[in-house]
This record gives sequence, structure tokens and C-alpha cells, in this order.
Amino acid sequence: MSSVWITGARGFIGRHLARELATTEMPIIGLGHGNWPAEEARSWGVTGWHNVEVDHSSLDQLLQSWGQPVTVFHLAGGSVVGRSFEQPFEDLRRTVDAAAALLDWGRARCTQTKFVVVSSAAVYGPGHSIPIQESCLTNPTSPYGFHKAAMEVVCRSFASSFGMKISVVRPFSVYGPWLEKQLIWDLCSKLFTGNRLVELGGTGRESRDWLNVRDLARLLVLVANEGLSEGRAEFTNAGTGCPTTVRDFANMVIDAWQDDVSLRFSGVSRKGDPECLVADISRAKQLGFVPEITLDHGIREYVAWFKRRVHSARCE
Repeated sequence: MSSVWITGARGFIGRHLARELATTEMPIIGLGHGNWPAEEARSWGVTGWHNVEVDHSSLDQLLQSWGQPVTVFHLAGGSVVGRSFEQPFEDLRRTVDAAAALLDWGRARCTQTKFVVVSSAAVYGPGHSIPIQESCLTNPTSPYGFHKAAMEVVCRSFASSFGMKISVVRPFSVYGPWLEKQLIWDLCSKLFTGNRLVELGGTGRESRDWLNVRDLARLLVLVANEGLSEGRAEFTNAGTGCPTTVRDFANMVIDAWQDDVSLRFSGVSRKGDPECLVADISRAKQLGFVPEITLDHGIREYVAWFKRRVHSARCE
């Protein structure tokens, strides 16, 4: 039996990726942390959900149950910059150790499997004023970014030393329904309080490349279908290539919320945040990727989802 596996399938990106893959005839197997009712998992396209660690024992059990996977999408790992400052060792363990365990298992058990590992644009760090190419030197400034960079070194090592098929994807600012953190979640949470003045950190002049999660899911599938040369890991930026300031993004959210709100910035930037982080997506385009969801449409979709979520929570 052939299958596709997703580590971290219950997470924000993982569930959207599963839905994108649901049109395939292969079972989609999810593994990660937490209980996920079978009916809900199936609604996202996940054939079987396994609440397990990413380790040799758990992976061997999945292999016995589902057969060798054609592709493993590795999304498990640290996901919050701020938390990486509070719990750096835990972030390292979840990011670097989990990836190393997965690839070491794959080296011995699944030599023909392709591994698509999701990293982060945080590896690039500050000092960029133009769209960043994959060939740029990495210079992370947070434990989160350092650990993603270390995970990438692990990927390079296993590809070079053992001829494994490994692609690394570096998403920039991903947003969309089911995201319950980061700027758009925090801003909607503030707007929900009904205050007429909303304050955000930073200056508002910070420039970001916002990519809708469904576009990211499509790109991940394109990367998975790419033929690879043995002995080297491939790297692909995931973004739109279009910069938008935090102020403009926030004003778009406020417009979608449809309320008379004033916006103010504290001028104090969050530790580890670069001034500009925008992707050069030339390589993604070579794979046939074109972002389909406009920022205005994506933001309005998110605001509508947030309001439904709040209403549903009130009714519980």
C-alpha cells in the first residue's frame, strides 16, 4: 500500500495541506500531538490520525500499518518565535531532534521516499531590502530561526551523505483560516473587544510577504512532485514576491472588519523581527507556482472565519 504522511497534520498548515492532497487516491496519514476525532480528521482529508511522537518506534508502527510512504511532509516542530525565547531547548528539541529522528528512520527504512521539510524564512534574518533568494546566506536572530537553520543543515547532511530525496521549503508570512497566532489573529482579537483604538508593536513600516495557506499547500504539492538530483537538498521560498507593510496589512484587516477603528504603533519592535522579509519566488515559479489568492480576498476570508469561530465559541 502506498501512502502520504504529514507530520504535524493537525496544525494550521498541515490540515490545509491534507485537504489539498485529498484528491489523490492514496491514504493521507497524519501524525503529531493531540486528540483529533476521526470524523473531523477525515473532513480535512486525513485517512488516519496518530497521536504519536516522531520517533523510530512510532514510525515503524505506521510503516507496518500503512506501508512505505511515497512522500513525507514534515511540518512538525517549533512554530512561535516568542516562545523560542522562553523555551529555547524545547523549541530545539521539537525542531531539530524531530527532523533528525525522521530522516534517520527514513535513511534505514524508506530509501525511495521523498521528504518535504517545512522550514521558515526566519533563517534569513535582518538586513534585506530586496526580495531574498534561496542562495542568500542565512543569518537568524531568534532561537526559532537558529533551530530552523540547524534543521536545514541536518537535511543537507542526510541528502549528501545518504542520497536521500529531500526538499526544504521556506514559507514567509503565512496566514489563513485556522491560524490562531501571529499578527492577523492578534489584531482580530483586539478588534473583537470593541475598542476604538488598536495599538500594535513596531513602527508599521516593517515589510512582509503574506502568503495564503492554500497557496502554500499547492506549492508544497508541486515541490513534492519535482524530480530531485541525488546528493543534494533543494530549497524553495514560499511567498508571493510582493511586499506589504504591516500598517497597510493592518488597515486591510480593519477595513474587512467593517468598524471605525484608529490604528497606532508603539514603535517598539519585537525581539527577533527583521525590518524587511520578502521572497524571491523565481524558483517556485519554475515549478509552475503562481499565487492565486489575493491579499484582500484572503484577509476578508480570514475575518469572516474569525467571526464565525467567535460566534461558535460563544454558543458552546
